[in-house]
Amino acid sequence: MLPRLLIFDDVFGRNVPDGRNTHRENLCGHFVWRDITDDAAARASRSPATKPVAEAVFCRAQTPACAKVGDTVENDLEGALETVRSGWPDAKSGIPWSLVLLDLCFYTGRVTEESHRQTAGMPEARSSDDDPRSYFGLTLLDAIHREFPELPIFILSSKPREEVSLEFSRRGALGFIARDDLRGPELLQEALWQHGLLPDADGLVAGNSLPLLLALREARRAARHGQNVLIRGERGTGKELLARYLHRTVGKKDRPFVPVNSAGFTETMFASELFGIEPKTATNVEGKTGLIEEANDGDLFLDEIADMPAEVQAALLRVLQDRQITRVGGRKGKPVDVRFLSATNVEIEAKELGFREDLLDRLRLGGTVSLPPLRERKGDIPILAEQFAREAEKARPGALRRDIAPEAMECLLAHDWPGNVRELRTCIFDAVNRQPDVEHLVAQHLRIEGQAAAPAAARPAGKRRAQAQPVPVGENEIAGLLARFKTCEFPAKDIGKWAGQLHDLQCEHAWLLARYLQAALDATKRRTPEAPEGQIQIHPAVKLITGDSSLTASKAADIVKRLLKPLESELTGDLAAAYAVAVKLRPHSARRTSREPG
Repeated sequence: MLPRLLIFDDVFGRNVPDGRNTHRENLCGHFVWRDITDDAAARASRSPATKPVAEAVFCRAQTPACAKVGDTVENDLEGALETVRSGWPDAKSGIPWSLVLLDLCFYTGRVTEESHRQTAGMPEARSSDDDPRSYFGLTLLDAIHREFPELPIFILSSKPREEVSLEFSRRGALGFIARDDLRGPELLQEALWQHGLLPDADGLVAGNSLPLLLALREARRAARHGQNVLIRGERGTGKELLARYLHRTVGKKDRPFVPVNSAGFTETMFASELFGIEPKTATNVEGKTGLIEEANDGDLFLDEIADMPAEVQAALLRVLQDRQITRVGGRKGKPVDVRFLSATNVEIEAKELGFREDLLDRLRLGGTVSLPPLRERKGDIPILAEQFAREAEKARPGALRRDIAPEAMECLLAHDWPGNVRELRTCIFDAVNRQPDVEHLVAQHLRIEGQAAAPAAARPAGKRRAQAQPVPVGENEIAGLLARFKTCEFPAKDIGKWAGQLHDLQCEHAWLLARYLQAALDATKRRTPEAPEGQIQIHPAVKLITGDSSLTASKAADIVKRLLKPLESELTGDLAAAYAVAVKLRPHSARRTSREPG
């Protein structure tokens, strides 16, 4: 997707009687733009860019836009603002302007034979037009910045910069590009990269809502200096994806990116995992490269740093201070050049968390980037839903390609998604996995917590669910969920509300436990440069959810089979892989465990 520029200029923005604006054509040729203005000049252009770097919309900001001899040209502030509004999104849709380029001097007055002969459609000009104290461009700058404070604006003019340098800075413009500067294209690309509202060209961080584009801009700015960056965001907002965007933004593509789950380190294992082991220093150990060393000359992503044990914090602080590591059993330090990208979903400065302030200061030395929750960027939900539907269809063998019906999209847009992008992804995957043989994803396919179920008439007989209102669980969600189970009753007088729903209850219970296991699998994945998405480990995952550190691998496999057996035909992704591993480890107990209640 190309950046979309809005250019206010009386010469380049005008229409002319024969439809061709050669001044605009030359400007587009110089900057390699594609003119997408909906006017006669764009349609009559004879030199369209074959490999444009941006799309350009031109506006004269005057009336009439197409002037002939005898017409009087006047500046049109409200018309210019309406053009800005046409490219500024509401809460649900639209792509913002990437950057506004604004001329300073706009000539007004009567179009005479002489002025028209010199430049078609241009007036003679009034003396006040050329006075820096009354430039219409500065008036327009004030008005745009007042109504659209987040919209980046650059001055593009042939007037001397020094005349207005202080004024355009005071009024909110971010810079000045001289129209006749031969370096103009390079300067503009730099301005776009530094200040423009640009989506992720690779689509990894999907969306084009204003809150997301502002976060991506902050990420690009933070990435430029190569210092450590802290990423904030609620659970499920995609902090690791933003870290990968930061990683790709600056530097060579082959630089390593090593993700680390901070909560996965115990006090006894962190040294060997982070720093490695010197060869021949322990029985049966040939040596091991630590994660920090693997990330040398690249980035180490520390996820959920608030869960990092105190001993790990102290050791990491020493690495940041000395810029070197010492392997376990080693005596000599090894220099490392690593940028630390850290993430947290809590107010990590809170005293009760006990996170070291000196370490936090170093981890956010290069700045902090905040990812907005999905409820603040609902305009991205249609894009994300389409992307997840395609991913789910690809992951589910035999699944048909489907369109998302309007009523289903309304349900998705109406939800606040407390679990953010991850919850939306789970919802879409669940719908595709349960309904692989349809060409339309409709409202009744969606299982969204807190929303009323689809109308009963839309459900097959015997498959209706009770529509109980959700019970708030407070801070401790597990305790609240257990309390809900204990207090749930089925009065005989309400038999019509709960009869015939055993199958649905069993399925929901099975999927609840499966999601619980999925969370543990995610938390205990082993991530390496060869497997950046992580390799599942069912033994530590089951230890995590049971709290039993003495659990054997075979017992863990039995538990995985017992949890996932009722969903065997619907499993995909990590859960399908975990079930396959469990069956491979305990093939002879499959028949016995399948009889056990799920």
